[in-house]
Amino acid sequence: MHGSYHAAWCYEEHFAKYFNARGRATVSVSLRGHGGSDGSGTTTTGVAGTLASHASDVAETLERGLGEARASGRSAVLIGHSFGGLVAQRVAADGRVALGGLALLASVPPTGNGDMVKRFLRRDLWASAKITWAFVTKAFGKNPSLCRECFFSPELPEADVERYMRAIDGSSALRMLDLRALNAELPVPRARDVPVLVLGGDRDFVVDREGLEETARWFEPRSTLVVVPGVAHDVMLDAGWERVARELDAWLDEHDL
Repeated sequence: MHGSYHAAWCYEEHFAKYFNARGRATVSVSLRGHGGSDGSGTTTTGVAGTLASHASDVAETLERGLGEARASGRSAVLIGHSFGGLVAQRVAADGRVALGGLALLASVPPTGNGDMVKRFLRRDLWASAKITWAFVTKAFGKNPSLCRECFFSPELPEADVERYMRAIDGSSALRMLDLRALNAELPVPRARDVPVLVLGGDRDFVVDREGLEETARWFEPRSTLVVVPGVAHDVMLDAGWERVARELDAWLDEHDL
């Protein structure tokens, strides 16, 4: 699953092709109110859903689409990015669908993003305030420089930043979650029966290393932590996306997924 103001396209750009070429079937999902998915049934004006409702939608999608995977004797691996990682954690915790593994890419920790925001504010008050404002107002959907600061490294070509910026701007007019209401659903309960990959980039200004380490500790002893040098928040789109894909592919092979 994608993060806020993204949709299935962020996986289709590189990851789906990469893994399909290696014989892995993929399904890229747009969460409720994002991409081409229906936004009806939202509970709050301007918000696509709750953590529970997004997780229920994903579980329903998995239930409909797991026939082929079950026939091959393999279970699905759920991949979640940013706040989509929090949704993936909730799907695994609910236990409605049996999963073979969980890959959390630049994921918000199970306790939410509050502690990370405080750390960023202490490190760089101005930059943190600017990026917080960008997420509140969705200003990164119109400003390439701000879009790069939020999601991408300096190495990503400007033409790609502008193309992704337009896709982000068109992905949803709704916030994925109401962050105040989200606190009542946190922390997400542990799912200890599956291997978990926790992966992020060391240039991420949305999810820091401490956040990644918190998530990895939460899922011990079955978690693996990988921090990829030179990669920013959108690990599946940034200039180093192929290094990220190779790490994910190696983890899948290691666990025979």
